[in-house]
Amino acid sequence: MKNLRVFAPLVNGGQVELSDCHTGQQLIRALFSHDWGAPPKAVVIEATSTDGRAVRLVIQNDDSDMVRVIIE
Repeated sequence: MKNLRVFAPLVNGGQVELSDCHTGQQLIRALFSHDWGAPPKAVVIEATSTDGRAVRLVIQNDDSDMVRVIIE
């Protein structure tokens, strides 16, 4: 996706990166197996700051190559 980088720093200094996911659908397929019931419509990553503001990243389960960023 053009405006998202998904990676996990490892304790041994390495890093796992999901760089082959160019759409939200590809990322969701990489993260979730088909063992779940109904497929997710989206993956939402949400964080709340100490002053109560919420930041959400919404990754749609479609061919979109952009992620929505919502700041409240």
